Amino acid sequence: MMDIKKKDIKEFLESEQSALNTVRTLLLFGRNSATYKFALCNALMKAKPSSELVASDLTEDFINEFISHYKNNPHQFNNGSTSLTKSIDQYLSSSKSHSDWSDLIDKAEKVIYLNVIDRFQNVGGGEIEKNYMLYEPLGTNNDKASRKLILTDNILQILENDVLKKKVLDESHSRWQVVEEAWRAGVNPNTLEYDKQNEIFYSNCRNQRIGLRSAVDVLSPYQKGKCFYCGRQLDKEGGSQSPSFPDVDHVFPLEMLVKLNIINPNGIWNLVIACMKCNRGADGKFMTPPCIEYFEKLLKRNVLFVEEHNHSLRNSILLSLNARNKAAVTERMKAIFKHFDFIKGWKPVERF
Repeated sequence: MMDIKKKDIKEFLESEQSALNTVRTLLLFGRNSATYKFALCNALMKAKPSSELVASDLTEDFINEFISHYKNNPHQFNNGSTSLTKSIDQYLSSSKSHSDWSDLIDKAEKVIYLNVIDRFQNVGGGEIEKNYMLYEPLGTNNDKASRKLILTDNILQILENDVLKKKVLDESHSRWQVVEEAWRAGVNPNTLEYDKQNEIFYSNCRNQRIGLRSAVDVLSPYQKGKCFYCGRQLDKEGGSQSPSFPDVDHVFPLEMLVKLNIINPNGIWNLVIACMKCNRGADGKFMTPPCIEYFEKLLKRNVLFVEEHNHSLRNSILLSLNARNKAAVTERMKAIFKHFDFIKGWKPVERF
């Protein structure tokens, strides 16, 4: 079995042994260059808890999920159409009869099994280790002739917990929208900006500002759903005055970066999710730069962004920092931090 070759992605996966963290790793760093992985993730979340599934159990949900996005935004890929999208195009131009739908499902099932399900658990140039998997590798204990999947306890923990399922679906839909907005605007890959006042992402091309589900759902998976500073578990359902309510925060204060004429101070490179208490509570950060510990944490996260495939936030970091690779990101961020390293940085009063 292959192992993950990229150290930063491997560390992200292994930093927390949980089913939710496995799904986040697959959505953030998954091998598929198309957006098939989001449709598969959403279809898996609709499956009934069971020890095994066959591909046909997922095919209709997968196609419904994919078509709901594809018919409004056919730019779901880096490299043109595929055999599956050609079949979908044929279906969408048909009378959409029951037989047309059956033909599409028949054509789709094999493609989904071999090209999507078989690749879904690959990240960072290799396959995740078995103890993290959502289903066993195809062909190990599975009957390939019947296209069977043997589910692990990892995914069953999610399927049996409505709160976890909702969290996965929220994050999956949000990430899918980020990808679509970039490609809809003709950006390949992603160059997105963030409007803090209105809390929406938008493309910096064509002056389009298409609000996405939530900055929280886009960024918090990298933080395992916890406050960037104190580690408190965040809860976006708790109300804006709850200590655990997630705010979007500029790590380096916006006003200071503007005065220094830093490129794109609103870029994703400088944004994290923080609890209300850390961001704007009585002992909160407000306009103070953080201590070096959080600069190093932000740098590590941005390097992790750069490990992503080019349909995610990778190029937003590179373009915002005028960098070409991980080494340049590190150099650029260290140069920015030099403007602040003489200041006694802020840190939270309590940690979790």
